[in-house]
This record gives sequence, structure tokens and C-alpha cells, in this order.
Amino acid sequence: MARLEWLEGYGLLLPAALFLLVFVLYPALQAILLSFQTENPFGRGRAWVGVVNYVDIWQDPRFWASVVITIRFAVMVAVLEVVLGLVAALLLQYAVPGIALFRTIFFLTTAVSTAVAAIAWGWFLHPVGGLLNRALETIGLPPQGWLTTPEWALYSVAAATAWQAIGFNAILLTAGLQDIPEEIYEAAKLDGASGSVVLLRITLPLLSPILFFVGILALVRGFTAFGQIHLLTRGGPSEATTVWIYRVYLEAFSNFRFTYAAAEAVLLFALLVILTGLQFRFLGRRVHYG
Repeated sequence: MARLEWLEGYGLLLPAALFLLVFVLYPALQAILLSFQTENPFGRGRAWVGVVNYVDIWQDPRFWASVVITIRFAVMVAVLEVVLGLVAALLLQYAVPGIALFRTIFFLTTAVSTAVAAIAWGWFLHPVGGLLNRALETIGLPPQGWLTTPEWALYSVAAATAWQAIGFNAILLTAGLQDIPEEIYEAAKLDGASGSVVLLRITLPLLSPILFFVGILALVRGFTAFGQIHLLTRGGPSEATTVWIYRVYLEAFSNFRFTYAAAEAVLLFALLVILTGLQFRFLGRRVHYG
């Protein structure tokens, strides 16, 4: 009986394990091997060159410029996603008239594809006739090139990227809020605790496991965001939105330097592993697990 249960359990895991092996682990190993090779310019295969690609990356100023842009972009996306997701979840806790409709509309953003969201943001931020610029002109302010000037492009793409994940984060945080026992709030109310004290001393500490999880997801999403950048700015203007992962794409599919792009991708993966480990090491201590 126990053997049958064992076989049934591993049988259920087998499709997911095969999917992971074929579409994640195997391509990842191939990318690592590719990063230690170089392309033959005459199409005669590849040759093993060791760490040459990594040395070239170290000496490439355009790569380091993309690293700086990526860090700025990822921090903006993570902060927007966590803060606005938390604000939305707190607002959704109030039982005001029409809140069910508002929740439905708000959570529908999670079902919008990246392409559709990019088209909508493109219309909204269009330099000529965009809704945002029309609103600015209505109140007497000059229109801005939200996606066409280096000063605004990175902020605009970060806002569009974060917007699509706010609904999902709000779902997670709302579930976390509903798990906090009501008796704790009633006790705080009897003690005369103010709203800010309840938020800072009760809600946020008890919500910290979900906030920690959402924060890790948001940071990873910021470092790996591609769709909005490709559809809205294609890395421009003047490479103002050429983040790390978009440079990997350009090297591979515009410059056809696949081995160089593989080395950049491996470095990005290594950075994400290190950042996630640091988050668990330093922020994980502050998480309250009940």
C-alpha cells in the first residue's frame, strides 16, 4: 500500500519534473556551456575559449551602463509594486459601497497580457494626443515625451511594469490581511491604540511573511522585465531603457553574439541568486512568522 502511494506521488510529480528538466535546467546548462565558447565568424561552429567572454564583459562600458540602468529600474519597480500593492490591499479591506465591483476591476489587471498593457500604456503616454499629456495641457502644463526622452523613459516603463503586478500583489496581501485574527485588532482598540500604531505595530509585523515574499518576487521581476521595454521603447531613447536582460536580447538577436549574450545571461542569473540569498540573510530575520 505504501509502495503504491509512493509511486502515485512521484507519478504526479513526473510531468512537472520533466517540464522543469527540458525547459529550464537543460537550457540553463546549455547557456552556461555556451558562455565559455566563441562564435566562428565563418559559420564553422564554436570554439572553447574559457573566460574570454566574461573578460570582454568586464571591459565593456555599455554593459556596465546597462547594469546601472537595471538597478535603478528594478528598485523603482520593486518599491512601486510593494507599496502600491500594500495600499491597494489595505483599501480593499474597507467595506464601502461598490467595493466588490472595484475589487473585480482592480484584479482584472492581473489578467491583462503584457502586449495589451503595453499598447494601453503607449496610448496613455503618447507624446501627441496621449491622455496624460492632454490632462497636462488642460491644467496649463507643457506636454512631456514620456517614452521619447531619456529623462522620462525609464520612469514611464517602470510605472507600466509595476502597474501590471500591483493587482497580483494586492491579492496576496489581502489574503495575508484576512489571516490576521480579528481579536488582536479588538484588543488594540480596547487599549486605545491609534490607526498608525495598529498599522505599524500589528498589521505590518503580522503581514511581514507575505511582504517578504512579495518583495522578492517584485525585485526579481524588476531585474527580468522585458516585455514592456521591448514593446514601449525597444531600449531607447539613447539606450536610456536598455536594461541588462534587454542587452542580452540585443547581443543575441541583433548582433548575433550568442556566446557573449549567454555570458551576460549567466551573470544576471548569478546576481539574482546572490540578491535573493542576501534578502533571506538580512531581511528574513525581520520576518514575523506568528
